[in-house]
Amino acid sequence: MSRSGRERTRNRDADSRRRWDREEDQIPRIDCVFRLTDADRQQIAKCLRFIDDARRALEGQQNPDNREIVRELRASADRIFDLLNGLEEIDG
Repeated sequence: MSRSGRERTRNRDADSRRRWDREEDQIPRIDCVFRLTDADRQQIAKCLRFIDDARRALEGQQNPDNREIVRELRASADRIFDLLNGLEEIDG
């Protein structure tokens, strides 16, 4: 099978994830302003509900192999919720 020489999407995604996993990339900048519309908030809330539904489904299976996944789903949803609640409102 021949290769086109192009980088595969999953390889690009892995590099991107590695770049953002570094500690220095996690330092929040205080000079950034982002707009978050009500539609954006609703979409985020919908995604958080999906995370919670998946977590509950895994918990319902009572499979010990899923414990770490359930913990990470709960922690991820909590972090997103805390970040959103911590956003400052500004008049635009």
